Amino acid sequence: MVMPSPRARRIMGAALCGAAVLGGAPAASAQEGLDFGWLNGTNDQPEAPLKAGPVTWSLLIDTYYGYAFNRPSDHTVFPTTTAPRHNEFNLNLGVLGAEITGLPDTFGKLVLQTGNYVDTVTGTDATVGRGAFSSLASMRNVQQAYVGQRLTPDLSIKMGLFPAFIGIDSYWPQENWNYTHNLLSDFTPYYLMGGAVEGNLRPDLKAQFWLVNGWQSISQFGEGKGFGWSLNWTPSDRLSLTHNFLGGNFEADQSRTRYYSNHSVQWKYAENSVPGITHMALVAAVDYAYNTAGTQLPATSMGGAALLHRIAFSDQWALSLRASVYSDPQKLVAAAPPLAVGQSLSSDPLTTGEVTATLDYKPSPWLLHRLEVRHDMASIPYIAGPGGVTATPADLRTSGTRAVISSTLRF
Repeated sequence: MVMPSPRARRIMGAALCGAAVLGGAPAASAQEGLDFGWLNGTNDQPEAPLKAGPVTWSLLIDTYYGYAFNRPSDHTVFPTTTAPRHNEFNLNLGVLGAEITGLPDTFGKLVLQTGNYVDTVTGTDATVGRGAFSSLASMRNVQQAYVGQRLTPDLSIKMGLFPAFIGIDSYWPQENWNYTHNLLSDFTPYYLMGGAVEGNLRPDLKAQFWLVNGWQSISQFGEGKGFGWSLNWTPSDRLSLTHNFLGGNFEADQSRTRYYSNHSVQWKYAENSVPGITHMALVAAVDYAYNTAGTQLPATSMGGAALLHRIAFSDQWALSLRASVYSDPQKLVAAAPPLAVGQSLSSDPLTTGEVTATLDYKPSPWLLHRLEVRHDMASIPYIAGPGGVTATPADLRTSGTRAVISSTLRF
């Protein structure tokens, strides 16, 4: 098969940018001829080769070997959603999907998933135990399932299970500059169940509006729905600004309301200006949230920040550096470790941070190899220690380092 040139692949990636928003992090508005393949959270591959009539098929196999230097005895790595097993070769994520792309006014998508990633992401959904006929047994292996209709060339509606666009990372690790997720993305929803209206307000401004069951939930905690929106402005192919918001009653205590905002800037500040470097880019993100007072807990704020820097040496090699920090005093959105029976986290406020370095090697557009080193820190014992988090008693530490080697095949 003759592959397109690197420049042609980037242009095709930009042309597909509007469609990519249906399967990953918020993509830039589709502006013909512009290159948005450099964005974090965007698939920069050429057009998918697996097509049959109006259906485009997708396949992803994401494997890894991870090593946590705290050496947890139960091989459980925490905190993480990606590569959560220590000293093992394992499957992080396997995906098979079908998307309706060849009908004029109708679209839809079904994505099935398996792997460690499914356990870490869906394991935080506490709403499926409410009543009957809603369970993770039936939904945990479904990553996306929605149907939609285009009302105009620039406006569409959809309903079902779709990725949440909060945070700066995509659900798909291959689309992100780093293999593991930053804390802002790990502590916010990865999926939403509900309805959405999306469209281009103008060529450089894309908007989405959501009405959903809740905060990373298949069903809902109470009787109120969650609501939110996403705005993405791309004044040029070197700059992308995104604002996301999600609000609603997302806790068992229905007297509390959460208002969560997420803001990010992505800037490609250099291109072919340094010998041996094709481009360099920065991402800066800030999250702020407010939970109103409830019957048992006072009002509280939470939030964090992340900074990413990417150096692309060629279409094959790239280095990404990242730091993120998150403060969650009442531990309302921070992922809870799978503690041993009878164990609990310290009652002190939680602030956690991480620094990560990732080296990418892409021998073809369909294959990606990565080497990543990450160090986590926390203000209270929160990171898996040598005794493990599922042992009795659970062993949590205030710091930990891990390394991951991954190989990802995606069509």
